[in-house]
Amino acid sequence: MRIGVKYCGGCNPRYERKAFVDKVSKNLGEMYDLVVAKEGEIYDFILVMGGCMNCCANFKHVETRRGVFCVKSAADYEKVLNAITKIGE
Repeated sequence: MRIGVKYCGGCNPRYERKAFVDKVSKNLGEMYDLVVAKEGEIYDFILVMGGCMNCCANFKHVETRRGVFCVKSAADYEKVLNAITKIGE
């Protein structure tokens, strides 16, 4: 499964977003490919990495087959894993 990761601009990050993505990738394993999302490409799932509660990253030009999850804090970790594994079933 190919997961596009879209980062916000990082103006007010309240957690280490890259470390969060690395942890998710490690926990999910090789069946899931987390890559920086690019316009014009289609992903199975989009993970929007907001640095704060606004989650203001613009992802309207990134296409997804199965949905989007906006991460607003490190506390969203288990929710992210559950969302991704649920659609991967």
